[in-house]
Amino acid sequence: ATNAKHFSSLPSYSKQYSCNILARADFEPVSTRIMPMIGNIGTCPAIKMPSSHNAGDFSQFLINAKHNYSIEKEELNLRTDGHMDCNSVTEGAILICPVKVKGAGLYVGDVHAMQGNGEIAGHTTDVSAEVVLDLSLIKGLNIDGPIVLPLNRDIPPIIKLFKGTEKDQIIKLANRYDIELDIDMYPLQFIGSGKDLNEAAYNSLTRIATFFEKSVDEIKNRATITGSVDIGRLPGVVKTTLLIPGKWIKKKNVDFSSLVENKYKII
Repeated sequence: ATNAKHFSSLPSYSKQYSCNILARADFEPVSTRIMPMIGNIGTCPAIKMPSSHNAGDFSQFLINAKHNYSIEKEELNLRTDGHMDCNSVTEGAILICPVKVKGAGLYVGDVHAMQGNGEIAGHTTDVSAEVVLDLSLIKGLNIDGPIVLPLNRDIPPIIKLFKGTEKDQIIKLANRYDIELDIDMYPLQFIGSGKDLNEAAYNSLTRIATFFEKSVDEIKNRATITGSVDIGRLPGVVKTTLLIPGKWIKKKNVDFSSLVENKYKII
């Protein structure tokens, strides 16, 4: 911490204090894996707020606050959940962000060398980083919060694509019982946030249901048997990942559909 500028590889123009000096907690030397991810990436909210508070949990501190960033509770819907701290937002993943201001206002920050689900300590190994983004615009998609197309390594076994003999077995079983089944399903991850994990989970489920024009109960059932609800960050960011039928995706937008299909062709 006393030589943070060297060990953190801070840019020459950077002026900041190393958070290590705060000594939030001490622990014995430990081995872990370098798995870089971006904790704060997205588009500007439709209301003035610090990027660190651009989520449903941290923005609670802005409600009726005694400073210039004070907001009303109803204005929380103007956030874009850029500060999600989800470790699935890493090199090779695709992040689809809502656009709520002219020009989108894309920003990047808060890169971590590694982080497990939850950022349970309230902080992790923040590092300097160079981030290269490949950008494209999907018009008319109308989403309220971020959607992630995660890497195959970050998809739990129950959510992986059906292929080969497994796919053949499902088709055979469906035919036996005369069931129309969309065998082409894709893993999509929806970010939700709120004052606590319960509210965040419901926010993610509601976003999925609204986006695909389905009931929340159906999404709950699908997430239960073909999905996973994981903590992005305490106290209130959740990532709900589940298999979404290809026919649902095709109905949304041709650019969105192509993006999803091309992402998972290689799996």
